[in-house]
Amino acid sequence: MIFKLKHLVPFLITKVFSQLYFPADPYHLLEFEKKQFESKIPITSNIFKPYPLHENDSLKFSLTYRSEFYLNDNSPNQENMDIRYFSKGISNFNSIRLSFTSKYLYSIFEPYTRYEKFYDTKDVKRYGAFTNLNDNSLETSSIRDNSLRNFLLFFHYKGLGIGVQRVNRWWGPGLHSSLQMTTNTVPMLSQIIGTMKEIKYKNFGLMVFYSFSKFDDHNNQIDKFYTSLNGQLTWYGPVLISSGFSRNYLSGGMKSLDGRIWKAEDAKMLVFEGFLTSNLIGNEYTVGGHDYWDQTISGYLSISLPDRSFKIYAEVGFNDNRMYFADLLSQPDHTMATVIGFRDYGSKRLKNWIYGFEWTNLMISYTIRHREAYGTPAWYNRDLYNYSSYNNRRWSAHSGSDSDDWYFYVGYLSDKFVFIPSFNYERHGIVSNRPAEVKLELNFDIRYKIMKTWFSIKYEKQYEAFLGFPDYFYEDKFGNPIDSSSGILANNRRTNTLIFSFYKYINF
Repeated sequence: MIFKLKHLVPFLITKVFSQLYFPADPYHLLEFEKKQFESKIPITSNIFKPYPLHENDSLKFSLTYRSEFYLNDNSPNQENMDIRYFSKGISNFNSIRLSFTSKYLYSIFEPYTRYEKFYDTKDVKRYGAFTNLNDNSLETSSIRDNSLRNFLLFFHYKGLGIGVQRVNRWWGPGLHSSLQMTTNTVPMLSQIIGTMKEIKYKNFGLMVFYSFSKFDDHNNQIDKFYTSLNGQLTWYGPVLISSGFSRNYLSGGMKSLDGRIWKAEDAKMLVFEGFLTSNLIGNEYTVGGHDYWDQTISGYLSISLPDRSFKIYAEVGFNDNRMYFADLLSQPDHTMATVIGFRDYGSKRLKNWIYGFEWTNLMISYTIRHREAYGTPAWYNRDLYNYSSYNNRRWSAHSGSDSDDWYFYVGYLSDKFVFIPSFNYERHGIVSNRPAEVKLELNFDIRYKIMKTWFSIKYEKQYEAFLGFPDYFYEDKFGNPIDSSSGILANNRRTNTLIFSFYKYINF
């Protein structure tokens, strides 16, 4: 099957609604959510993805053909592209995904082939937590790669069960970013216990799952672990209100504070410990309630208006234990990060027209100056865990530490034609550096369905300035900063990216 896959034309198919799973890839979120508001697929909160779309007692198979061809004329900087991340040059990606749902088993199996030809680009020199942004160049080479992009086996009884997965995941209501888990890097191998989809009772839906991963780190003799506990509760009334949480721990990689070698059995229990430092004082691996590990916790809230085809949402996260509850009340913004946004799928007069907005805020807060060394990013700042990165790309918010990310889009979305322009304004090192890095992106997403097959073209025009946080530059006659050595806007860069694709589903 893989041999035949190599000969597929390098375009992308996107027929998306007879599938068995709501995918994690945000590329499909607007299409799926619109279908939910149109009552063509079950409506849910969509905070944790992927999840099965069909009832547990139904036996269904789905086969997906996917092919993509990429052109890029400068450094890489694609967001939420999992294993399909590519540098300057050309790349071709092909895959076949087999999905299966039944009364006792959910599964996904997706082998792929990839060919890449990359050329030298100039990397930006940064420090600390800013080293793992999405523009690190891949090595100059020709790569032919065959492997698995997604793999899932989940055995369950009435939706509750246990399994193993290496699949793209997304935790949070956002479209462009999330504080805890996105598709921005290669999927991690994980054990999962809980539910893969909501368990419904009357007007309520409940989803709870626990995830555990061990990192492959051959440079460190002490294992590192990623432990997560997640849940959501949804009320299905005239409006759909969903709230949830995600608590995550990075641990290991060094001895605990009591001198013990940190093991998987220790890491697996971290997400069940107390929230306050005062609750942890008695734990043997802490000193005064403090440890070496990195905790993040997020709360989610989304409100959907089905009659209006409108959703508003928020994520609020913290990256630190508080000593007492009074500590939280006195400085609530300490290490706080947020994602807020809305998606509007149009009224009856504006059928198929959509627009939306999302803002991710990871800027260093004012109160952190009184608690940590000034200029230290609060989120994703532990070098022990490669600044919350896997394969040198973050699994969470791609904009990284001390950043913000503004995302606007408006366009047309129907069952046959999609045209969605979008604009992205992103900054890095806002508080800790002067000037901050700036990235501007203009995107055009165009898709058209021909004979049940979706063909797609995506073009991105990108401009960046002040790369590497230049600390000395002159100004031109208009007051704009210029690099003293080259006479151009300090450390700027332009990139053009073009993706041709096609995508098709077959159910049987």
